[in-house]
Amino acid sequence: MARGNPAETISEKPLTNVLIVVLILVVIAAVAFVVLRGRQGKPNARVDPLADYPEVYDPHKIGVGDIITYAGIDHVVRGTITLDEEGYIWREHLLDGSTGRRWLTVEDDEGELEMTLWMRREGTNLVPNGDVVLDDKVHRKIESGTAKFTAEGTTGTAPSGSMEYADYATADKTGLIAFEKWARGQSWEVSTGRAVTRSELTVIHSGPPE
Repeated sequence: MARGNPAETISEKPLTNVLIVVLILVVIAAVAFVVLRGRQGKPNARVDPLADYPEVYDPHKIGVGDIITYAGIDHVVRGTITLDEEGYIWREHLLDGSTGRRWLTVEDDEGELEMTLWMRREGTNLVPNGDVVLDDKVHRKIESGTAKFTAEGTTGTAPSGSMEYADYATADKTGLIAFEKWARGQSWEVSTGRAVTRSELTVIHSGPPE
């Protein structure tokens, strides 16, 4: 039997090995391409945007940009005024919703949380002198004074300054009137209020809890 050329047989083996390696690399590249393309085409899973927010809000951390729901209506906090009367601090927040604007006062009175919603009353011509009659109810002064304030966002006041106030209430405390003057020479702003409980409001803070 005739034998082939030994040199030709030896040279064919390296060539075969190279082809096998190239084929393996091509297969790996193809698989990687398919996997990466599949990942890119798959939409990202949706996540809960409120997952990092607490279910129980902190009334003292309400601020500009927060969403407050009251009586089924959402309001945006447009501005916040922080008031200081000789170390006693309270805040007033301007809420803007589909039914108009109102103010929310948040304060601690001897350790008890007090929150009140206020609506401006135009054209009453009332001033805080003696008893005040509004909506056929007699209101008597319960406190008055002056305070320093700073404002952020939209409030309609100066960025800072001093203000005067006088608070009135009916005998059963169901009727509330607030008189406020934010600058010298300014007429009194009159608002009527209603006390609200913490559970009546739902608050979504504009940023994650600190």
